[in-house]
Amino acid sequence: MTSLLRYQFINYLRTYHYVPPFSIFILYLVVNYTFVPNPILDSYSFTAIILFFLMGWFTITLFHAEDEGQKVITTLHAKSRTHYNLGIFIICVLIGFFLSFVSVVYPTLIGAFGEKPRFIHQLLGFLSHFSLAVLAIALSALFTRELVKNKQNTWWGVLGILIVSVVIATLKETILQIKGLIWLLPPVRLSLEMMGSEDSIKSIPSSFYWQFIWIFAYSAFVIMLFFLLSNRKRR
Repeated sequence: MTSLLRYQFINYLRTYHYVPPFSIFILYLVVNYTFVPNPILDSYSFTAIILFFLMGWFTITLFHAEDEGQKVITTLHAKSRTHYNLGIFIICVLIGFFLSFVSVVYPTLIGAFGEKPRFIHQLLGFLSHFSLAVLAIALSALFTRELVKNKQNTWWGVLGILIVSVVIATLKETILQIKGLIWLLPPVRLSLEMMGSEDSIKSIPSSFYWQFIWIFAYSAFVIMLFFLLSNRKRR
């Protein structure tokens, strides 16, 4: 698996498909913290949403880094498509982890906030970024060529599901009136709710941990659904 991960990552670097989303990420971070001081949690929530969209871009370009012919050869070396796709998921998560870390550390290092962030701020900020990054990876994977043939449908599908997920977060009160539906929809709202806390927060409520756990659990379920559908499609 280590050799597969190394190959997939190096191959992705050679495509330069990561340049546009990574450049947008850096540009947004710099511009967002150009004017100081900034609120801590509100600022983290904005960059978390940007990362949410950009991780969809990273995910699609990673899954499509190889042409179909080369993919068949790599899959044979990986011994199964499950291993091949699992390797891509792992790289996506590592990218999300790294960018989440940068999103939290960068403004702290340049003193972009009105007060020095405490550990609780940085922990909430990192969990917010990373949970949305993993959620974006899971949702975007459903629209890769493993399940969708038309490339146009892939990009429109990813953009659509990510936008709808954010819109749903703003319609919480309406959605809650339909019992049970809220648990089926992407839980972006949970991250935004937690990041809507005051900067004066002293400790993380236990409910926050369960909300983050639900975001990761929801993402894991979607990823399992991806593997189930992709395995059925090959039969």
